[in-house]
Amino acid sequence: MKAAFIAALLASSALYASDWSSLYGGKLEDQRQRYRKDVDLVIAQEIQPFLTTEQAHAFSKLQIDLPATAAPEPNPFDFYSASEGHITLPLLTVAFVEDMAEAYSWLWANQCSSRTVDEYLGMLRNRPASDFPDQSYPSPLVALHIPKDALENPAVAKMTERVRGTTLSFILLHQFGHQSYRTSSEEAVMKHDKVEADEELADAFALEVMKKNSETPAGLLMLIHGMMYLPSVAPKNHPLTQARLKAMADFLDVKAREFAEGRPDRRLSTIAIRSLAGHIRQAAAFLADTTGQELWAEQGRKTGVADLAPRHLTGER
Repeated sequence: MKAAFIAALLASSALYASDWSSLYGGKLEDQRQRYRKDVDLVIAQEIQPFLTTEQAHAFSKLQIDLPATAAPEPNPFDFYSASEGHITLPLLTVAFVEDMAEAYSWLWANQCSSRTVDEYLGMLRNRPASDFPDQSYPSPLVALHIPKDALENPAVAKMTERVRGTTLSFILLHQFGHQSYRTSSEEAVMKHDKVEADEELADAFALEVMKKNSETPAGLLMLIHGMMYLPSVAPKNHPLTQARLKAMADFLDVKAREFAEGRPDRRLSTIAIRSLAGHIRQAAAFLADTTGQELWAEQGRKTGVADLAPRHLTGER
């Protein structure tokens, strides 16, 4: 039963994934310069200062390729490093991460539930583009009813920058980890399999570098939810498994105090890191919950844009 359900999920992904490029209506190229500038800024401010001299030299030699979408079937979370010295980060991914960061931040600042974000992902996953106007999926800011002046609120702008920056940092550092380190056959045998072990190694490398920034990786859960709910058509690029999520949560728990070093309130920062680890464990549990996945898929098939209007936390049941 479980295998059949997972096969059905992958089949639905293959059915709808080719339409996810419609999220931005062919306008990604119009923003190429801005997206490139944003990625370069994250590298300069969030990554390079926290690498060792040797790592910084190796990273500077990498080519960050920004195609409009990943081939053959675009997915907002399809980033990879398929060839030596290259990291592919599609404009679709950068745009989607930026919009999701703004949506999460506006909802947080206005004390609204972030559950609507997961419901939006469920809608994308379980409904075809033909269900929507112009045969196109609505982008995050449109679907989640985020006002156009959202970033005029300083708190929203600051949080958006943090979520976007930490998400893109993790993506790039994870792929850099794949370029730099590989699990040995002996290590793989001690764990699960080589693919999972490589993912865990790359995750740990990314988080180890981010820890030096004394910054809570605020975008990590957003990225995990996106990768969990909108799987790549080619899951081998970055498979999300229970073991991988558990290893990530264990890393955060063990290193929580180190992440908090340099923060104004180390106690609150430590609590925030451990809370993040707890949420990642919940995500891992969802991967094993076939009943929960079935209910989530059913809700996604019924969800429309009108259902995604902001809901204040006090109104949640």
